[in-house]
Amino acid sequence: MRIKRELLNRTCATVFVLMLVLLAGALLVSCGKKAQEGSAYKVFFPDAEYASILSEERTAVSANSSGDNVTVMLSMLMEEPSDEAGVASISGDIIPRNVSYDGQRVVLDFPSAYLDMDKTREILVRASVVETLTQDEAVRSVAFTVDGAELMDGEGAPVGDMTADSFINNTGAELNSYARANVTLYFTDINGNALKRYDENVVYNTNISMEKFVTETLIGGPLGVNEQNAYPTLSPETKLLSVIIKDRIAYANFDASVREEPYNVREDVALYSIVNTLTALPGIDQVQISIEGSTEGVFMDKFPLDELYERNEELIE
Repeated sequence: MRIKRELLNRTCATVFVLMLVLLAGALLVSCGKKAQEGSAYKVFFPDAEYASILSEERTAVSANSSGDNVTVMLSMLMEEPSDEAGVASISGDIIPRNVSYDGQRVVLDFPSAYLDMDKTREILVRASVVETLTQDEAVRSVAFTVDGAELMDGEGAPVGDMTADSFINNTGAELNSYARANVTLYFTDINGNALKRYDENVVYNTNISMEKFVTETLIGGPLGVNEQNAYPTLSPETKLLSVIIKDRIAYANFDASVREEPYNVREDVALYSIVNTLTALPGIDQVQISIEGSTEGVFMDKFPLDELYERNEELIE
């Protein structure tokens, strides 16, 4: 029975590859040729030793839809890179058997052999696929399943939806800077009138400070941490310019986009989503917000920038 199942899995994978080739054949252009009205893609792939992530640019004729673009990029991920130091991101026994796309989210279903990869290779494969697919602005997130079941991490927790921010491209020795940590983030409810606490298990790069990571994750919104019942508090256009910790105070400097209010969120909820998220980290008791280096004026329309803010438990549901 096991042999028959393996043969069936391989047959399904082969059929899937053939379908992708047929669908993408008219769109793909070889790496060395220029396409008319083509689109450039950066395709990520592991090196042959599975010790780092490499990349190369490839060109394909512009597709008619984002679904077609997903097909094109998956085909590229299955191709051997021109760089002999690298290998195809998905190949052999870890080719997805099914792909679904709903206009925002791509779900790739892999055979059980996917779980046989060691931890380092699995992270590199996952990062390569997600970084490549999310280049299309219409692909908000990517999820992996195995035999139809949600992919779980080494600690038995669901990996969930992944975005371009879920991984930081590393090369060489920097690979070992990937780590998993528990962080606390504060989003809001559907009415924008209260804070909701979410404890998340996330993968991050230890080359980036935790205070920067959690603030940028907060800006990215609940989609980045797979929270369906939480809502963003800040404009997604906001840029964190810097965050520095001194004497247990976090000095968070944003660009002017932090003043924008694209959502129906109370000003105090938006402010304390930042303050409570940062003060949830050890070693931070207060937060001061500046905008493009200045502490003159107010955050949105009410809260003075030159003040220090402590966490607010009363806003938490």
